[in-house]
Amino acid sequence: MNAKRNPIAMVSSASMAIAIAMTSLIMANPSSASQRFRGRQSSQFRTERTQPRSNQTPQNQVAQIFRSTLSLPAGQAIATKINRQDTLYINKGETVDASLVVAQDIPASNGTVLIPAGALIEGQFVPVEGGSKFVAQKFTSRGATVRLQAESALINDVKDPRETNTGAILTDAGIGGAAGAVLGGVLRGNVQIIDILGGAAASVLVGNVTAPQATVIEPNAVLEIVTRQTITFAVRDDY
Repeated sequence: MNAKRNPIAMVSSASMAIAIAMTSLIMANPSSASQRFRGRQSSQFRTERTQPRSNQTPQNQVAQIFRSTLSLPAGQAIATKINRQDTLYINKGETVDASLVVAQDIPASNGTVLIPAGALIEGQFVPVEGGSKFVAQKFTSRGATVRLQAESALINDVKDPRETNTGAILTDAGIGGAAGAVLGGVLRGNVQIIDILGGAAASVLVGNVTAPQATVIEPNAVLEIVTRQTITFAVRDDY
């Protein structure tokens, strides 16, 4: 009677035969086996290098700042007030350095504020026929200074009020405070001062008729200046 074959023994015998065949093949051609091994390693290495690393930290992104060009046309009116608390008196023919404060925002056509309220405009009051006018030279806003060609209309001069008011007349006439108070009450009527004072006071009045002309700029008066050239601004889009 034939003995039953052991399955485990059969598998072991087959595995041993394959191992012996592989060993014989490697010994017969060792360089070819080595090349196949290196090829598998190289392929695996290339695959690993091309795979993105999921734990890499992204580089910091720098936001780009774009700039738009906006213009303020020639002929633009700018409302200002003089940058001082007291009245400015400008004698006839006199040039006076001064600064003005922009009274309200000056926007571009798209609504972007180009010259904000509070910006300072530097320039001079210069003499012209019939009075004075302000000639701008530059303005300062948001830490930047920009050249500005702009000027006001004629500001008519007047008899210098420092020499033609009632107080000045009484002082020049040598009239005391009490008499001045009484005279002040009379002056509120229709009585002519020259009829009351007579003599020395009359000569004072005549003197004030010929008082010098002066330009008077009150601190609360709105002074409008007009640009004489187009002003171009570079504005940040994220401003």
